[in-house]
Amino acid sequence: MVRRVSIPSAGSALLAVAVADPGFTPGRHDLGGVIDLLADADEAIAGHAERALLRAGGPAGPALLRRLGESVAPLRARIVRAIGRLAPGDESLRAALIAGLADADPKARRNAIVALGKLADPVASAALADHARVEASVPHLRSLVEALGKCGDVAALAWLDALDHPDPELQRLRARAQLMLRRSLGRDETLADIDDDAVAAAPRPMLATCRPGLEDILCASLDAADGPAVAGPGRVALRSAGPLRRLGQARTLLTLGFRLARVPLRPGPDALVAGLCAALTGAEAQEIFRTWSKGQVRYRLAWARGGHRRSVVWRVAEAVARTQPELVNDPTASPWEVVVDDADGALQVELRPRWHDDRFAYRVGEVPAASHPTIAAAIARLGGVRADDVVWDPFTGSGLELVERGLLGPYARLVGSDLDAKALDTAAANLRSAGLERFELHVADASEFRPPGVTLIVCNPPMGRRVQRGDVGPLLTGFLASAGALLQPGGRLVWISPLPRVTQAAARGAGLVCRRAEPLDMGGFMGQLEVWVRA
Repeated sequence: MVRRVSIPSAGSALLAVAVADPGFTPGRHDLGGVIDLLADADEAIAGHAERALLRAGGPAGPALLRRLGESVAPLRARIVRAIGRLAPGDESLRAALIAGLADADPKARRNAIVALGKLADPVASAALADHARVEASVPHLRSLVEALGKCGDVAALAWLDALDHPDPELQRLRARAQLMLRRSLGRDETLADIDDDAVAAAPRPMLATCRPGLEDILCASLDAADGPAVAGPGRVALRSAGPLRRLGQARTLLTLGFRLARVPLRPGPDALVAGLCAALTGAEAQEIFRTWSKGQVRYRLAWARGGHRRSVVWRVAEAVARTQPELVNDPTASPWEVVVDDADGALQVELRPRWHDDRFAYRVGEVPAASHPTIAAAIARLGGVRADDVVWDPFTGSGLELVERGLLGPYARLVGSDLDAKALDTAAANLRSAGLERFELHVADASEFRPPGVTLIVCNPPMGRRVQRGDVGPLLTGFLASAGALLQPGGRLVWISPLPRVTQAAARGAGLVCRRAEPLDMGGFMGQLEVWVRA
């Protein structure tokens, strides 16, 4: 809860201490003193004061406007900056920023330009474009070019195209702004999508990914004619002509991609940019883009080993646009993801189409620590399908394991239990959304609940990391003892154990026989995907 404190008689020193507290929100009587602190020679105090004004919200706007008319440097520029930070939530402040475009204080004028560029507002854009035509200061022209690249319209693009200036930095910023503006204006005007039904003239090498530990399940889910084969942890290689709609039905699949030929990187600071430009505009990539794209090809760069490398991204985008203007770098709305790995002196590029994936569209609700749907699908698949199955999920959560088993094929009963009634409400919504009406859900403890006739248990139990914090060993071993007694002869238990050394002994003690035990990447930690059978 926000703590509002009024210090009507506090001196500036006391107020300077107060604004440094993130929990302090100035009252109306404090606003004048906090605004005074914006001019403090100590930039840390001025920064604290600005953040305190942002916490004050609406009342700070009128107070800042009143002080703006009488203020001088350096306070004036800092007031404009604070107004700019409040303006996205208060349209009444926009007029002050537009007026600031003609401010005699250079820093105040620049702050007004920067703030208007962040508003994404047609009026702000028009004001910036009008001012750009009369601005003589090169530093301010640079700021105007950057701002118009973020919020400009067709008229702003026309001005940028016509801008001719000898300043090299201004021209560099102009090229970047043109690139940004063309891609944002083109989003609503030009189709850019993936063709899920396209079929290539001949099969192409492809790479499918999944959670490490599910490779064999993914291979079995793909068409044998495509020759799927494990290529490494979480990777399956295949050759296919498509369509992506068919390939994308594998329920343990995470991504599909086309790996371009791996090439050595030449030495030098520009080698990566040149190599990526050559890869994206080369014949192999162009054929892939033409085959599986609808309309314009929009892409975003991602780095296989993490990071952003924004400077490289911009340089690649500019170089590609000069060679192939129809290829548009768009980190916001791109149907293609270009995954780049430049380790070990070589360049490996993978083109990943964002196909229209409706496999898990039934998820209308989530709960903390719920299963990833591809893991739930793997658990259900390992459990198999029998028409007489009485399926129980003792730790139901959002119900994904029950949904995936229900979608696989016929069953006699779907039974879920959980201690969290709200989680069961979410599970019920997901089950109904998937078209499954025959199910029953119970608020019950997994170690004490006794559903009759159980032939299959599927679950992703608490791991002790997000919920059920602490030692989950007693909970899991208690559940296994119950499961061993409940399962019918020949019944199966498919689950993920966070403590396999503890739980395997308990499972054997409960009369269960292990049929599978494989490490599984749960996304940040490892579990063990196991299949047990009642002898």
